Amino acid sequence: MIKIEVTGNSIPEVADKLLAIGASLRASITKADWSDIKAVADVVLEVAEAAPVDPTPARKSAPVVEAIESQPTTKEASSTRAPAALDFDTDVAPHVLALVTKSGKPAAQKILSQFGVEKASLLDPARWPELVTALQDAG
Repeated sequence: MIKIEVTGNSIPEVADKLLAIGASLRASITKADWSDIKAVADVVLEVAEAAPVDPTPARKSAPVVEAIESQPTTKEASSTRAPAALDFDTDVAPHVLALVTKSGKPAAQKILSQFGVEKASLLDPARWPELVTALQDAG
């Protein structure tokens, strides 16, 4: 009997791991190996233990919007730019460190408390641009 234990923080993560294992096995098994495995293998997938319950609610997906009549388009470039996704290590953390270096840790903690977090890494990534602006204004 072959026992495989797969753990993860979510069902999609476990599913991805199982698919990767399956792809790996399929690529490495020859036809001769497959007949031996098929005759012997009784693979049991079991969940080792339930994942701990996270008290924070899961993010809701955006509501589906039905198509409406489109607005007229122009050939001129828009003056507003779409916000770029920020990376915590390169776009947020340096601003926190700069404020701590310049004004001290209490100044950074005061700003973080306005966002309801103790550490910048705990803030929702969607609010990182607001945090960076607040840190820059304080510095």
